[in-house]
Amino acid sequence: YQRRVRAESANATVRAELAELEKEERVLEEEEEELARECNKYEHRLAEVKQQQTCLDNELKYAHRELEKLKKTNIFNTVFHIWHDGHFGTINGFRLGRLPTCTVDWDEVSAAWGQTALLLYSLAKATDFQFQRFQIVPYGSQSYIQGETKFPLYTHGGLRLFLDAKFDQGMVNFLDCLKQFLDSIEKMGTFNFPYKIDKSKIGDQKGFYSIKLHFNSEEQWTKALKYMLINLKWALTVVAHSKRDK
Repeated sequence: YQRRVRAESANATVRAELAELEKEERVLEEEEEELARECNKYEHRLAEVKQQQTCLDNELKYAHRELEKLKKTNIFNTVFHIWHDGHFGTINGFRLGRLPTCTVDWDEVSAAWGQTALLLYSLAKATDFQFQRFQIVPYGSQSYIQGETKFPLYTHGGLRLFLDAKFDQGMVNFLDCLKQFLDSIEKMGTFNFPYKIDKSKIGDQKGFYSIKLHFNSEEQWTKALKYMLINLKWALTVVAHSKRDK
């Protein structure tokens, strides 16, 4: 009998321990499931972070590519487009000059001078160049050169154009400023501009042409202006390359 009692007691103890173990197993299973859920959550978050990182890396690569494009962009050529239209030099689509066979409106000529003044003014600012004797004042189609007095780079034509020489003198003074700037560039290296400036004239070995309207033909005046724009186009290219190299 005692043996039976001991057996039943031992059996009860085993069942109690087994129940406790089963309870602990269920707790462990629940904890395992919770850990699995947490692990899945973190894996999902990690995947999201990796995707965000990939997107950021792609955006950074794109930004670097765009930066390299900008470094290679000639900003002056973008803003100031110098070209030609037959015998005329043009800047941003405005013709600079007049011909007997093609009467360009004076408003267009004045607008072209305004763009030209702004270009030289901007090139000087970009290179910290200071003009001697004169100051260029870009003011749209009413730009002018400031010296001892105001010399306009614009005209409305008519009889006043031939009675007042200030427009002529304004163009001569502008050419003086351009020569100062081009000389400063040529002194820095072996670069030489295609057309030389001699006081109120510009040209090459084939001939020089006056930038004045008085006692001059429209053909020669227009050619002088075209040569001037060509030199300016070379100047903006040189400045843009020097800025890019830095």
